[in-house]
Amino acid sequence: MSKKLELPEQISVRLLAEKLEVAPTELIAKLISGGVMASINQNLDFETAALVAEEFGFELERESTPERASHGSVQSKNALKRPPVVTVMGHVDHGKTSLLDRIRQSDVAKSESGGITQHISAYQIEFIAKDKKKRLITFIDTPGHEAFSALRAHGASLTDLVVLVVAADDGVKPQTVEAIKFARASGAQIIVAVNKIDLPGANLERVKQQLAENDLTPEDWGGKTVVVPISAKTGEGTETLLEMVVLLAELQDLKADPDATPEGIIIEAHLDKQVGPVASVLVYSGTLRMGQVAVVGKTYGRIRQILDDEDRPLASAGPSMPVTITGLKDVPDFGETLRVVPNEKVAKSMTGSAKTVRTHVGSESENTLNIVLKADVGGSLAALEESIRKLKAKDALVEIVSSGIGAVNENDLNLSESSGALIISFRSSPNKRIQTLAERSGIEIKESWVIYEVLDYLKEKLVKIATPTYKTVELGRLKVLATFSRKKDNAIVGGKVTSGAIEPDAQVVIRRDKDEIGTAALETVKVGKEEVKSVDEGNECGLSLSKITEGVQVEEGDVLIVTKTIRED
Repeated sequence: MSKKLELPEQISVRLLAEKLEVAPTELIAKLISGGVMASINQNLDFETAALVAEEFGFELERESTPERASHGSVQSKNALKRPPVVTVMGHVDHGKTSLLDRIRQSDVAKSESGGITQHISAYQIEFIAKDKKKRLITFIDTPGHEAFSALRAHGASLTDLVVLVVAADDGVKPQTVEAIKFARASGAQIIVAVNKIDLPGANLERVKQQLAENDLTPEDWGGKTVVVPISAKTGEGTETLLEMVVLLAELQDLKADPDATPEGIIIEAHLDKQVGPVASVLVYSGTLRMGQVAVVGKTYGRIRQILDDEDRPLASAGPSMPVTITGLKDVPDFGETLRVVPNEKVAKSMTGSAKTVRTHVGSESENTLNIVLKADVGGSLAALEESIRKLKAKDALVEIVSSGIGAVNENDLNLSESSGALIISFRSSPNKRIQTLAERSGIEIKESWVIYEVLDYLKEKLVKIATPTYKTVELGRLKVLATFSRKKDNAIVGGKVTSGAIEPDAQVVIRRDKDEIGTAALETVKVGKEEVKSVDEGNECGLSLSKITEGVQVEEGDVLIVTKTIRED
């Protein structure tokens, strides 16, 4: 029976080990085996902690702490109403970004590589409801491609409401089910937007049936799930959807304290050549202001600039507002918590001097593909790392010897050269100097802008280095009608093909009266005096055999089973 344990939204590896009553090294080993590289002082989010706790026989429940409450409804003296944070989730190509494009009247979908959202986007809209009052709503758009489950999980953990987009002509798919799981784990309420109802193949009732099968019974079926038919293409139903978002948000009575210590979460981060580290932050408590000192994981900095989702400068940003900030000394990790501290002295004591690039010694195994991984932003990097760790071809694996944000640099080339690693540059092109140095050193840099291209490329590499496996297949059988020459372990025999086809350069099993009495190598096949490549069933031919098992004489009436050993793909 599992032991129950309450934990906060984030907990350090050291403290979690104490709670689980295991050695920190044992916990770290378990995390690594699950694909999570963590140090003893690193913070884990609740979902990661819950998964690893299960391995030690514990069942985790969320602690009711002020930090957790700040994502939802805070009942303090200074608490004020805040906009809802709505995450849009669903299966690839079901129209999530198109829906937000319709709501926002922008052109986001057209700019995405491969037509698939590559990382989280967050923005805030102003909506005039039926009561003529203006409402702010913050939307988070998460990728639908299966490789981005890490981003979707984070998206769900940030949210008050989840809009689950399901295509009316395609129905509930595996990633839809995954999104439902993430939404439920976060405790967020789910609204279903059945998109593409304008298409001829739309089947709303079938979608409702599938939703009910996943415990999302629609209201008109006697359940509690709000289901809104929409068309992101024509705009039909989108206002109704926004009305339902406003209504459900009102019922939740979402509040936050704008005067509390400012906190937020990193939605995205990248390195800009002109301004340095840039981070997208969703503020969930307090008010973020220019000039404040913020700590994020292992980095910190004084906030130099705050921009809204349309790159307009702001003096401050309150709860539920997505903003972009500059001023941090390093690129923070995706999903980390941002906290404002009194001064830089406090920030330095909290962060130390660690860097965000993670490296370790690569494997020298012939079946291991070492790579150096660079990506444009933290979200892309997290999704790539998760997907790459799952890649495998027989006994061949990918080893990420280094990963980081930004363009490929000389350090990456040096590490690649020393570890024999190829470099993956995702959505970030190296400059001409780096390309020249790489060519001189014979270092391969693979550039890509779409994640599944990277995965396909690595799969091909893995297949080539995997230990080959072979299988023996039967080509055909021949009944010996005559023997013409016998010298030591060689013989020339004639016979009739009784099944399949007989080919040269093959192996032979000699069978007599249903018993295997020996083996031989088939050198050549002749019809008359002419050597041939194949003789089909029903035809006669002559065979030149060698390496016949010692002491075995091929006789008239024997059956020769001709086989070949081939490599399995």
